Amino acid sequence: MASRQPRLVEVSVDYLAEDGLGAGTVDDRTLRLRNALPGERVEAVVRKRRHGTWFAETIAVREPAPERVVPPCAAFPRCGGCVLQHQDYRAQLRHKEAGLIALLHARGITPESLRPPVTGPRLHYRYKARLGVRSVDGEVLVGFREGFSNRITRTGECRILAPALAGALPELRAALAELSIADRIPQVELAAGDAGAAFVIRHLAPLAEADRRVLEAFGAHPGRIVCLQPGGYETVHTLADAGQSAAGQPWLMYTNPDFGLSFQFLPTDFTQVNPWINRELVRSAVLGLDVGPGTQAADLFSGIGNFALALARRGADVVGYESSTGAVERARCNAVRNGVAARTSFVVADLHGPAAALLPLAPLVVLDPPRSGAGPNLAAWAAVPAVERIAYVSCSPASFASDAAVLARAGFRLAEVGIFDMFPHTAHVETLGLFVRRG
Repeated sequence: MASRQPRLVEVSVDYLAEDGLGAGTVDDRTLRLRNALPGERVEAVVRKRRHGTWFAETIAVREPAPERVVPPCAAFPRCGGCVLQHQDYRAQLRHKEAGLIALLHARGITPESLRPPVTGPRLHYRYKARLGVRSVDGEVLVGFREGFSNRITRTGECRILAPALAGALPELRAALAELSIADRIPQVELAAGDAGAAFVIRHLAPLAEADRRVLEAFGAHPGRIVCLQPGGYETVHTLADAGQSAAGQPWLMYTNPDFGLSFQFLPTDFTQVNPWINRELVRSAVLGLDVGPGTQAADLFSGIGNFALALARRGADVVGYESSTGAVERARCNAVRNGVAARTSFVVADLHGPAAALLPLAPLVVLDPPRSGAGPNLAAWAAVPAVERIAYVSCSPASFASDAAVLARAGFRLAEVGIFDMFPHTAHVETLGLFVRRG
């Protein structure tokens, strides 16, 4: 097959896979297609093969599906930042919800209640991103990678990045093109707050003094913070710090007006990319746990306090557990700045390590683990007799369904579940499940 690429094929699309790609069969082989929808007949060119599956780009739609729409971005489908811009938004939500329910049913889990999908803005929603950088024939490209490729998408704008990030891209490209080490910059990480944006530039060679002046001019725009990253995350520092990462911090800030909270964070901290959906997640989790004055709560994978501070604002006494020392420091500072330090404590803990199986948990628990899931201690946590209700926030339907089965075996029922569309036009989705101990 490799020797015959690229190969043109015509295929009927049978279904939409969990990654947002259309799926069909050619010569008894599975074919996955970008820019293809169920029920369509398309012409495509095969781009690569992996583990017996062919991957192809649709180049012509012979019979379009009723749910096909005109993509809002001219870079689609070439840009790999989105995979579903060609699908009607209501159909996107149905696809994501159906995928979650199918994974739960495969584990023998039937939710007692399915809440309607929670949505927000469909464009300019993304406040964090990692963009590739590549110098091609004297031109510097900055953007998401193309589908099925390591090439950087050549595009004039991005319709999903937050305005402060999208609006800066032309100037960022121009600034990077002026650098003497433009070909030694592999990526830029972007992070925006309610006001202000940070640009973390990864560089594989030292900057010359003239390079610093170019980046200083880019960073002179009000609200912009330019950071340099010569090595790992521990080396990130502002341009003004001249390599001394401890001298000053590139603080950003976001608010949660539902609870009267504000959070300081660093661009390298984990924060949710979509502030509108994050607010809905926090509000729904707090309401689902039935938090009130005097209640006791534990926040596992607590980060910088996103859920813990909201629980405390409602009167709960909260202990947050988090593996990142820096995040715990930020959570403690955020608790002080919001006046809830007396109701919160934050502990550095390896939640995937064996010692964490013995954590003294409270009746109310928030779980917001990484994509891989809650980890090996979930069964031990669920076995703690004091735990009554768990609000589980997940960015992976597959690991959520797997962990739901663990909780079911431990005596919990899935009282309610629903999707929160954190990433419109992509295959990713956030899930919130409320688990209640039976009896």
